[in-house]
Amino acid sequence: MVIARELALRHWRVTILERSHRLGGKAGSDVHNGWRVEHGYHVFPRWYPNVRAIVDRIGVKLVDFDGYHVLRPGEFPRTISVLAPSGLRAIWHDMFRGIVPWYHMALSFYSVIDIASRPLSEKRMLDQVSHVGLLRGKWYISDTVAELGHENLLKASAIPAYDASAMTVRRMMGYWIRQPSPFLSVLPGDLQEVFIEPQVRELEALGVEIRYGAEVTGVSMRGGAVEGIELSDGTSATGNVFALCVPFEVARRWVNGELYSADPELGNMHFLEAQPMAALHLRLRTRLPEFPREHVFLHGGRYGLSFIDLTQTWKDAGPGTVLSFISSNYGPLSAVDPVAAKDALLEEIREYLPIPDSEIDAWHLNANVNVPLFINTIGAWANRPRPRTRAKNLYLAGDFVKNEIDLACMEGAVFAGLECSRSILRDQGAAAPLPVAVVPPSWPRALMVALRIGMIPAVAVLRAIAWCEDTFFPKRPDYSEVRKRGAPRLQSDPRPPRKRPP
Repeated sequence: MVIARELALRHWRVTILERSHRLGGKAGSDVHNGWRVEHGYHVFPRWYPNVRAIVDRIGVKLVDFDGYHVLRPGEFPRTISVLAPSGLRAIWHDMFRGIVPWYHMALSFYSVIDIASRPLSEKRMLDQVSHVGLLRGKWYISDTVAELGHENLLKASAIPAYDASAMTVRRMMGYWIRQPSPFLSVLPGDLQEVFIEPQVRELEALGVEIRYGAEVTGVSMRGGAVEGIELSDGTSATGNVFALCVPFEVARRWVNGELYSADPELGNMHFLEAQPMAALHLRLRTRLPEFPREHVFLHGGRYGLSFIDLTQTWKDAGPGTVLSFISSNYGPLSAVDPVAAKDALLEEIREYLPIPDSEIDAWHLNANVNVPLFINTIGAWANRPRPRTRAKNLYLAGDFVKNEIDLACMEGAVFAGLECSRSILRDQGAAAPLPVAVVPPSWPRALMVALRIGMIPAVAVLRAIAWCEDTFFPKRPDYSEVRKRGAPRLQSDPRPPRKRPP
């Protein structure tokens, strides 16, 4: 969609071939039994400049949050609030009201500064080591800090810290600490109607032809260039320039002999990995006031669950509470049928939220097994393709394509689309101005290095405190500082209160 708009603005004749009945792909939403559900809730951090430019262009006002909440088993409705590190007051709040003791939180903050101060000139080294592997090699890291970092990264990106490229995490941390507020933003409605459809109307007004139900099955080559696109109905589509804007697991199926000969590096896409990030939507019969407005992370658990109450942000969410859960660790359930998977997720959810079956009016599970999310594993950068291939008129776009965002997210996809359209126009000799993908700002590395070095004496003291705790008090007490919200339990829950473990 980004490429089509940029080319159509410059009077190109553009056709989009879309296999499904709508545009948007993994970022859209569908109607099931009269209920519109997304592939999972979506967030728009401040460091999404290119996505936010689209939001501004189509006239949508985001709902901003400056933090999130952490919920432990059996403690609902009490949550631990985490604020965006936008100032000393917020950092002080997170240190002394965090999920772990203050000295571990301070070490966790220092680890962010340390990682963000690494030079990207070490790209080869950073991409060959995992985030947790890099952390474990640091003298100041405690087990608690490593575990906290693993859980936060898993829920933010669906990538386990032992698999995530340290280079990807370094980029993301650098962008986030430079623009921490608003920490997360959401749309005031579902993604399809509020975000995708306005862009579709833009494309139609520009004369872009959109062919729905057009499933591409292969690429025809001649003389090192693409001659045409083969469709499932036996027809083909021709053109002067082709852009494959599909997930890498789809694109690599088309790397046949001729396409491979034109660009052997495309074969490296077979080394890339993807995992499903599943979404479970629950529509409750009544409006329940106990849930926070911001996102809630369920601390611990097997499936990496987090959720948001859509009723408090969507204008037309319905009369009852609508909860959107994301499972960042859905791998164990990948081969389980939807009903059994829903039951497994609900079993874990009920360790945190007392939601009885009688309260659930409807549910829908988007397992997303067939549309998994690209994950930035160790060594993935070298195997990711560039927007311009060695085939004379073939280009690629998608969040898996090499780009400055380096993360499988909407901003990465839009950035890649802008870079792809820029390459197309430049190769075709188009006049300026060409599309420009905005790189999010980050703090100067010299400043981060100075801060890292200056904090070493204090960090050494904090590490000594953490070592004493691990050595002399291996059974850690409950340090949580919690904030009470609403009534102690949902009124419709018939179960007796759970006793907190010692």
